[in-house]
Amino acid sequence: MKKFIYSAAVLALTFLMAGCSLDETPLSKFDEGEAYKSATLVYVNTVASLYNKLNSRFKGGDDNYNYMSEFTADVLFLPGRQGDWVDGGKHQNAFLHRWDPSTDYIRSLWNNSYSDIALCNSSLKKLEDIKALNSLDATVVDAYMAEVRGIRAFYYMWLVDFFGRIPIVTSPDAGIGDVKQATRSEGYAFVRDEITDIIPLLPSAKSQDVNSEYYARMTKAVAYAMLARLAINAAVFTQDNWNQGQFTGGIAKVEPGVTAAGNNAKITVNGKTMNAWETVVYCQEQIKAEGYELAASFKDNFKTGNESSKENIFVEPMDDNVHRTSDTQVTRSLHYNHAKTIGFSSWNGTAATVHALNVFDYKEDINTSNLSASTFECDDPRFEISFFYGPCSVNGVIVNAGVSEDKYPEGVYIGYEARNDFSTDDYSDPWGLYLVKWAGVRIKKYEYDPTTSGQNYFNADRVIFRYADMLLLAAEAQYRLGKKAEALALVNQVRSRVGVDTLDDITIKDILDEKIREEIWETMGRRGDQVRFGTYTEADEDKYDGVKHAIVASDWVYDSTGYTTVFPIPVSVLSLNSNLTQNPGY
Repeated sequence: MKKFIYSAAVLALTFLMAGCSLDETPLSKFDEGEAYKSATLVYVNTVASLYNKLNSRFKGGDDNYNYMSEFTADVLFLPGRQGDWVDGGKHQNAFLHRWDPSTDYIRSLWNNSYSDIALCNSSLKKLEDIKALNSLDATVVDAYMAEVRGIRAFYYMWLVDFFGRIPIVTSPDAGIGDVKQATRSEGYAFVRDEITDIIPLLPSAKSQDVNSEYYARMTKAVAYAMLARLAINAAVFTQDNWNQGQFTGGIAKVEPGVTAAGNNAKITVNGKTMNAWETVVYCQEQIKAEGYELAASFKDNFKTGNESSKENIFVEPMDDNVHRTSDTQVTRSLHYNHAKTIGFSSWNGTAATVHALNVFDYKEDINTSNLSASTFECDDPRFEISFFYGPCSVNGVIVNAGVSEDKYPEGVYIGYEARNDFSTDDYSDPWGLYLVKWAGVRIKKYEYDPTTSGQNYFNADRVIFRYADMLLLAAEAQYRLGKKAEALALVNQVRSRVGVDTLDDITIKDILDEKIREEIWETMGRRGDQVRFGTYTEADEDKYDGVKHAIVASDWVYDSTGYTTVFPIPVSVLSLNSNLTQNPGY
């Protein structure tokens, strides 16, 4: 007799998907015969709530996909600022790759993902039961099942990325003894087959169309975007041993092996078998055929009222009235006084790294005696759109620095003084205190709307997949296929849209850097990009031997094997299931 688990809390810890049922939804108050008697009610009771769960994994605290992708990479960090963001060293340790199997945000990420997968499995079981009753058109039920499988595949794609060797659980009735640990290549193959299976069943509709019934839902284009993201990383995900140094040492060392592995990874979609790089290009072309293209304005993709963007493929709905949801990741960036002047509250946290500033070729010349005489310049208009930098004023009102009225009365974001943390001894004079509070350029990409009902509510949908990202993925794929001219044309298409000079030649590093300029703080792909390019483990302008950090954080240590390119399996999970073993290096 199997041992089953029915507690949702234990379920999350043991990643067994039993016990989370649709009875937990508000519509559980209905008689089941009433709740599932029409196509609309079936959708509401088996699919709709799953999107709310999925959206919650893109926002909020420190246990979401965006945090793990962006804050462990090379573009953004949370400086400690002498107390404001020390938090036991967790943010510094995330940036310096000094986590362990007991780290709280890693445990939460695992538990929450598997808890949501449990809901997907329960929904699929209910849909199978409904289909067996022949009470609804089978094609309608199949389409709903394809959506749920797509949502579940999204979770598994990120789990393969983050944890490598994971359990694949597809039944709501699985017991502890049923759960086995798949290899990374097996997990990758599961996600690949799920996505390619559902593509023919999904609608050719615009997910980013507020007037469509498929607004913010799984469509063909969303599935193609998922497949493109999976295929671009196939060279990494098909490797069951990732800690042999094959993903460390920088671009020149890693590129040949990754390119060869992608050539050997075969994917069949719509009856067409291709290697991984060819699949990426094919997906970009299919998305274009679905009607997606670059918007005339880069900025329009992130403005209030972006619900009908022709470029955004998949979004987290953000509407203070209809899709009211809180997202603290944006408001955590601005200085308190700056946000207050706009009409928000904020937490004075997230800043761009020095590495990101260098990629943008941002320049500043600071006059410490007279900040108003300092200069701040960047020729790429995406920098102006993506960041607040230099002097802060709102509708002509100068933001007060709140540090030293006689010496430094004005609030100025000083980019190149950003540090992962600041030493109290080194920054105890007025200028040092000023840097602690004002160093680092701040996130501006999504439009702030002071008319919303609270500090964490927005009226600009948050981008998950965007067509420009697909063009840059296709450019990388073309480059790895030996088609530099095609790669160059795709990158220049993205650059031309914002009016920056086109390139005459291209290297694969150019593509990696272009992804910073185009995508910073949106598509949750930077960590994966770095692993694939061989830069995730490498020292840079912000993390290096001897870099300062909060005393409660740990020193940066070079990882020559690449074991940190996946996260450890939480110790609480291992203690509950002897079928699982820890990832190498931990």
